[in-house]
Amino acid sequence: MKPFQRILLTNDDGIDAPGLKVAEVIAGELAEEVWVVAPEHDQSGVGQSISLHSPLRVYHHGERRYAVSGTPADCVLFAMAEWLEETPPDLVLSGVNCGANLSDSVMYSGTVGAVLAAAHLGLPGVALSQAFLDRDAINYTPVSELAVGLIRELWERHAGHCCWNINFPDLPVAEIEGNRITRQVPGSIRRARLMAGRDGRNLSYHWLSFERDPDSIDHPQSDVVALRDGRVSVMPLRPSRCDEDLADALWEKGEWPLAGQD
Repeated sequence: MKPFQRILLTNDDGIDAPGLKVAEVIAGELAEEVWVVAPEHDQSGVGQSISLHSPLRVYHHGERRYAVSGTPADCVLFAMAEWLEETPPDLVLSGVNCGANLSDSVMYSGTVGAVLAAAHLGLPGVALSQAFLDRDAINYTPVSELAVGLIRELWERHAGHCCWNINFPDLPVAEIEGNRITRQVPGSIRRARLMAGRDGRNLSYHWLSFERDPDSIDHPQSDVVALRDGRVSVMPLRPSRCDEDLADALWEKGEWPLAGQD
């Protein structure tokens, strides 16, 4: 028996991405009904952003399959407003992302941004990402073979938790050592870099890039170390960025006047 009646599927790599086709098969094994609402074009790195300065356009790509000219978060919000308000999905599935979403990248990830947008609407979500060593030869076998069982297990054990970020290592399935509950740790981004150039009108432009050092991360519970150890990284997420522990501690101490006030 399939654990879900309805899944809403999106991604940040776009409606034509190979990883989305992989995710459609996964969703089909988990739900009786699958809706695909994905960005028209690649939206990698947009995080949880939404479109406020341009209209959204929708393009029909088949039965319950649409492309939206916006971000992954736009896709979730559009789907809920246009088609699924009265029959909401039991799960929002995002991915499969081409490449891992680990460490500092989690906050920038459009794949993760989609499930956080879903969480703000009270919908549970799972972000799926497949790590690779060679962009020209990405192996989706680990996520294809392991995601369905892992998502089933998560919902049997932790149905009350809203969203998860799951990353699969680039290894033969037989060499994957299992799953590991992980946490997000900072550290892989060392500094920002700009790559300068000039366009056809001799106007300057810059590409933004990052200098990274993932080998410097050694926290035993980090997502980076989990993949390095040949394990699937399973990270629970929450939509709030508030430091709850510090907020509670300061609340207990009571309010204090602003600087310069008596």
